[in-house]
Amino acid sequence: MKTGERWSSWQAFIASVLLALLLLHTAGCAMDRASVEKNLMAHPSAHAEAELLRYRVACPDIIELEIAQRPEFTGRYEIGSDGRINLGDYGNPRIEGRMIPEVAQLIGAETGVSASSVQVRVLEFRSQHVVLFGEVAGRQRSVPYRGQETVLELLQRVGGITPGAAPDDVYVVRPHLGDNRRPEIFRVDLNAIVMKQDQRTNIRLLPFDQVYVGETREAKVEKAIPPWLRLITQAIWDTKPQESGVRDQGSGVRDQGSGVRDQD
Repeated sequence: MKTGERWSSWQAFIASVLLALLLLHTAGCAMDRASVEKNLMAHPSAHAEAELLRYRVACPDIIELEIAQRPEFTGRYEIGSDGRINLGDYGNPRIEGRMIPEVAQLIGAETGVSASSVQVRVLEFRSQHVVLFGEVAGRQRSVPYRGQETVLELLQRVGGITPGAAPDDVYVVRPHLGDNRRPEIFRVDLNAIVMKQDQRTNIRLLPFDQVYVGETREAKVEKAIPPWLRLITQAIWDTKPQESGVRDQGSGVRDQGSGVRDQD
């Protein structure tokens, strides 16, 4: 065997040993990350639906009304640029900026029925959004803002995080659009929120917030590894891609006593 060939063999051997050490060193961290990913979707928040009741409608959201005693008003209504909906002979009540129970109360007063008889739900959240970046399920994108969800509730709504996501590298950027304030950045400890039920960094989102989920070092290294070796690293790091879970769901909820019902 030639000297060059012997040296190449030693180089390959050393590279293999170094890679094995790297895999062993990072396996524990990968297991922790995988636990966060799986547990994030295991227990959906019980507060997400309640937040829908506090959502303030605005142009051009689309709502649906259903009034048992007044079936002529049942239907879809788009909120116009003036913040109003058209009720025909009963006028154009301004509902922009009101929460769902407040809309039910106003429509009840306009049509002569009790607020509890008015069923209201938002069919399409069009007026505001939040932006997702990084290692989230699906593409980086904007999603409808549906009230002051927490970061955890939003990630659950969009299907969770990717196998390569870094739970300790999650941030919320609040741009403060239009209020002449400097942008704010909040660090979110997703590991503490999901695994320890520590909610201190699980902040509630505002319209136009930007949520960033970083990528683990293992996932970055994996992209540089040859495909035949990538299967081994995926098995050790548990980063094999899986089908994403729940996508953005419908917007209807039932309020036990305020006249808001579930979406079919």
